[in-house]
Amino acid sequence: MKSEVPKYNKMYNDFLKILEDRQEHTIIEIRNIIANNRNLSTESLSVTLKTGKNLFQNRVGWTGTYLKKAGLIESSKRGIFSITELGLEVLNKDVKISNDYLMNFEKFVDFKKGKSDNSINLSSDIEEQQTPQELMEQAIDELNNDLSDQLLTEIIKTSSYFFEKLCVQLLNTMGYGKKENSIITQRCRDKGIDGIILEDELGINSIMIQSKKYNIGNNVSTPEIQKFAGALLNQKNVKRGVFITTSSFSKDAIDYGKSVGLILIDGKRLTNLMIKYNLGCTIQNVYEVKNLDIDFFEEA
Repeated sequence: MKSEVPKYNKMYNDFLKILEDRQEHTIIEIRNIIANNRNLSTESLSVTLKTGKNLFQNRVGWTGTYLKKAGLIESSKRGIFSITELGLEVLNKDVKISNDYLMNFEKFVDFKKGKSDNSINLSSDIEEQQTPQELMEQAIDELNNDLSDQLLTEIIKTSSYFFEKLCVQLLNTMGYGKKENSIITQRCRDKGIDGIILEDELGINSIMIQSKKYNIGNNVSTPEIQKFAGALLNQKNVKRGVFITTSSFSKDAIDYGKSVGLILIDGKRLTNLMIKYNLGCTIQNVYEVKNLDIDFFEEA
């Protein structure tokens, strides 16, 4: 008997089992194997969402995303997956993987909550009690958290010069100066300063930028912040210094930066700003939420 398209959270074990051989598999391979194993009909595999996206492909994609966020699988490049040691441990336990089960893994909890203290507890029992508005906002947060991770992954692959241009472009997009009044200084080997934004044509007020493209976990330390602060002393008409990194800052670096008036932007804040100002990403869909117009019925 042919079956309908399973929910994304019902395919965790299917997805993980395919990767049990410790080899890399493409998402196309994985989708085909799941479809065959579950005996999905051609009609089911052709169903699309209102946005036009294929339903089955979308759900399998989110199955992989959630397993990856939990640390059970990894991806060497876009669309290619392999199992981790943690994933093998879970398979050996022969458990039925669910969203509740994935909440046992800290990385997954961080992803679902967006590392925010104000986030909602996302166990399935709580989800069922949420209003449609809450669920929609929760879904948007999840989409943005995933996009944030994707942006950071792509940024780290780029050259240092590209990253410096990106940082200047982001500040321009946010309303600080204009592109024609902004300078990338790397090729001029300007020590300690990677970008300069003139907020006025005469350069009376300037923003100096330092950009460090580090891998996640390689945090920026206090000496690097001190060096940047020292470089600013040799510049004229400096209004503000902005230090941007793809990683994070040590606590001491953050405290020192605040004490000397520097703006520090870590990888998470960087990608959140890129999403907010549509830099490096595009608007895919716009959904309208409508309310009852009480005034329309006043004369009824």
